[in-house]
Amino acid sequence: MKTRTKAKALSGGFSLPELMVVLLVIAILAAVAYPSYRDAVLKTRRAEGLAALAKLMEQQERYYSVYGHYVAFSADATEPEAQHFKWYSGEAPAASFYEIEGRACDGESLRDCIALSAYPGTARVRAAYRDPRCGTLALDSRGRRSADGARCWP
Repeated sequence: MKTRTKAKALSGGFSLPELMVVLLVIAILAAVAYPSYRDAVLKTRRAEGLAALAKLMEQQERYYSVYGHYVAFSADATEPEAQHFKWYSGEAPAASFYEIEGRACDGESLRDCIALSAYPGTARVRAAYRDPRCGTLALDSRGRRSADGARCWP
């Protein structure tokens, strides 16, 4: 009887029930942590879009102060003026989560107002990205901020 207990003590391994309990605890922790992680990732990506809109609006305002009008731009723009404005939110199109477009505000001309829109996950940026809470983010030169959802702007 002593030899059997001694052999079991020397093996140093885990029993199947002990291993199952550890795996269960890991699974519960993962199930609780994953939604929080996913929300944090979405907020970070949304912050990229918001920062890009703010930076582009600053560039548009500087351009306006020199030339007296804003410049419409998009990924398809071919005009030299429009190509000075970045149409994606990140460092490169493939690494970006938002495609950005600038156009005249509804019912106004580019002499008076520009509206910037950041579209999540288009064919030109990371197409798989979706922001189910906020969707398209928008900012115009009048200071109006909007989104498809609520509480998307800080």
